[in-house]
Amino acid sequence: MKIVNLTFLICMIMSGLSLPQMVYANSLSLNDRDKSKMVVIPAGEFFMGSKKEEGRPDEQPQKKISLDSYEIDVHEVSNDRYLKFIHATSRKEPPNPYSEGLLSAVTGIENLPVVQVTWYDAVDYCRWAGKRLPTEAQWEKAARGDKGLIYPWGSEPPSNKHVNFQKNWEGTQTLWPVDTDNETASPFGLMGMAGNVREWVQDWYSPEYFETAPQKNPQGPQNGILKVIKGGSWHSFKADLRTASRGKGGFALKTDGIGFRCAR
Repeated sequence: MKIVNLTFLICMIMSGLSLPQMVYANSLSLNDRDKSKMVVIPAGEFFMGSKKEEGRPDEQPQKKISLDSYEIDVHEVSNDRYLKFIHATSRKEPPNPYSEGLLSAVTGIENLPVVQVTWYDAVDYCRWAGKRLPTEAQWEKAARGDKGLIYPWGSEPPSNKHVNFQKNWEGTQTLWPVDTDNETASPFGLMGMAGNVREWVQDWYSPEYFETAPQKNPQGPQNGILKVIKGGSWHSFKADLRTASRGKGGFALKTDGIGFRCAR
């Protein structure tokens, strides 16, 4: 009887280990799953964090960080891209922030950024697409370039004409399309890195991390309770749109102001 029980336990463990492969198994080849545009961020140094007179304590001290080359999505993941993943993997759709019923039943939102996704949802999508979430350092370099810009476009404060921030919820009119040409692209050509939706990144959050972070390819703390969120959203204040600004949230958090983009 003990041998039978042990055999059953081993089979259950092996079955559990195979579940992630089942989640991502579908008829789409990896190249067909996500054809979104990416840009290569060249290896090199950049200024991460804020000077003492510019930012908050958890953004300090500002450091010169060196990163290896990587790729990152030009646009935030849209509803259309995310629902393609949902249907290919037979997962449950995210909550619909616009009306009752399924998100996929709402028209005119295909190119708006997906929201109401947890950190784990973002990780799963990126993995399905053959990518991953960017680290905080990778996100910040892609947003500000190697000169340490305060905002993706430079030092001029944002205006509501060009940046989606500090507004009330207006249903399907709240979020802007991910490919809106609003003249606020980052030095590397990335769109939507200030306002519209905040974005999950890979790192655990620690208010003191910048004090001890390595200067070569920092990955964030080894563990924690909260995850870092970057970029500000449609309801954020101006200070949260700075490239160095750091938000934070539990990895199971779902809101109508958080989305993501992938890296590789």
